Amino acid sequence: MCLVSGAYSGVGRGVGARGGRPGALRGPPGAYETFVGMHVAAEEIRARAAVLIDHHARGAWQPDDADRRTAVALFRFLETGLPLSGEQIRAALAESEPAAPEGAGLPALLRATAGLLDETDVADGPAGRDAVDHVCLLLDALALARPDGR
Repeated sequence: MCLVSGAYSGVGRGVGARGGRPGALRGPPGAYETFVGMHVAAEEIRARAAVLIDHHARGAWQPDDADRRTAVALFRFLETGLPLSGEQIRAALAESEPAAPEGAGLPALLRATAGLLDETDVADGPAGRDAVDHVCLLLDALALARPDGR
């Protein structure tokens, strides 16, 4: 279950907590960096997640096997009631084979979400919570859909 109240209580704990990301990689307020240093605003993450939710619901996009495995792994983690973290997303992405290209669909969205969760101030704000909630809704839809896309 991905509820805003449960998904954010531990945001920022772990790698990069309190001081943000290690080193000099810091983005403008309201944006966060993916592991490739690209700044993505919370509103952009929300919009990307909403488009994928819509395309999946209409059958215009179906996740590949790696996307499904990643979504199921993160869905199962969310079912534990623990807050989602950037570290957890990166671990799920690292386990999915084959590795997806940097800018590809769901993996790119999840990398951006991981960066957002690393930035406590942004993730705890209304736009950050809304973005992560949309990503969680997408993960729910992908994990609960049958492999044939229904």
